[in-house]
Amino acid sequence: MVEKLKQLASSMMDNWDIAVQEIELIQGGQMAIVWKLATERGPLCLKRIHRPEKKALFSIYAQDYLAKKGSRVPGIIPNKEGNLYTKQGPFLFVVYDWIIGNPFDLTLREDQEWIMKGLAQYHLDSVGYMPPEGVPVFTKLGKWPKHYTKRCQQMESWKLIAESMPDDPFSQLYLTEIDHHIEFGRDVLKKLNASYYPEWVSECKTKPSLCHQDYGTGNTLLSEDQIWIIDLDTTTFDLPIRDLRKVIIPLMGDQGEWDQELFDTMLSAYETVSPLTDDQKKVMFTDMLFPYELYETANEKYGRKNELVVEELMHALEYEQQKSDKITSLINNLK
Repeated sequence: MVEKLKQLASSMMDNWDIAVQEIELIQGGQMAIVWKLATERGPLCLKRIHRPEKKALFSIYAQDYLAKKGSRVPGIIPNKEGNLYTKQGPFLFVVYDWIIGNPFDLTLREDQEWIMKGLAQYHLDSVGYMPPEGVPVFTKLGKWPKHYTKRCQQMESWKLIAESMPDDPFSQLYLTEIDHHIEFGRDVLKKLNASYYPEWVSECKTKPSLCHQDYGTGNTLLSEDQIWIIDLDTTTFDLPIRDLRKVIIPLMGDQGEWDQELFDTMLSAYETVSPLTDDQKKVMFTDMLFPYELYETANEKYGRKNELVVEELMHALEYEQQKSDKITSLINNLK
C-alpha cells in the first residue's frame, strides 16, 4: 500500500514543474493523504484533500489569499497550468510549502499564549477574503440556532436507545440526568437569540472573517519564533469566537476540572491581538454554556456506538455543572 501511494504521488507530480528527488508518505490509510517531497526547491507537501470539491475549493483559495497577504500559512504552488490544484477523479491534489517547526505543548503557559495569539491573527488576516466567482461560499454565519436545536433533538432521540439497555449503568445515568441538560440547551438557545448574536451575524455577512474550525496543536507549528497555521481544509465564514470555544472548552474539560487561570490566560492572549467587546464576549460565553462536552460523550456512546463506562458520563456531567457555574458568573460580571 505504501508503495502504491508513493507511485500515486509520483504520477500526480507530473502535473507540476518540480523535480522530485524523494517521496515520503506522512499520512495514509485515510481519504486525506499527505506526502513529504524532497525537491530542488526544498521540502514540499503534496496533499490529497478529503473534502467535497465545493468546500475544498473555498479553503484552497482562502489559503492562497492568506499566504499572499503575508499570513503565516503554507503557500500553495500552482501546477503547470497555473491552477492551485489538480483534480483526479473526485479528489483535489494541492502542493504546499513544507513548514519545518515544532508542535506546541498546551500544558505550558507560553505555548497557550502562542496558540491564542496565532488564532487571533488568523482571524484578522482573513478579513477581506471572498472566493473567486463560481466557487461556492462556505459559511456557518447565523446557523448556530439550528446547530443547538439539532443537538438537543439528538440527545432526546438517544433516550430511546438508552431505554433499550435497562441494565447498562451509562444508560441508566443518562436517562436520569439528560432531560435537565436538554432543557438547559434549549434555554441557551433563547439566550443566544436574545443576545448580540443576530446583529453580529448581520454585520459579519458584509465583512466576514474565517473560522478555522479545527484549530489546535495538530495544526500549528512554531518555526523561527513565529506561529504557522496548517491544514485549513475545514475553514469557513463564521464568528471568530467559535474557534475560541472549540479550542478552550475541550481543553478545560481535559484538565479534569475548571481551571480559571488557564481560561483567563488563553482569552487574554487572544485579546492582546484582537480585543473583544463585552457584547461579543457575552455571545461567546453564552455559546460556551451549551452542553457540548456532554453531547460529545453521549454521541460517542449512542451515535458512534462505542463502549463507554459510566464514569465517563459522570465526568461529563460534573464538568458541565462546573462550566455552567463559572461561565454564568463571567456573564454576570459583564457590563
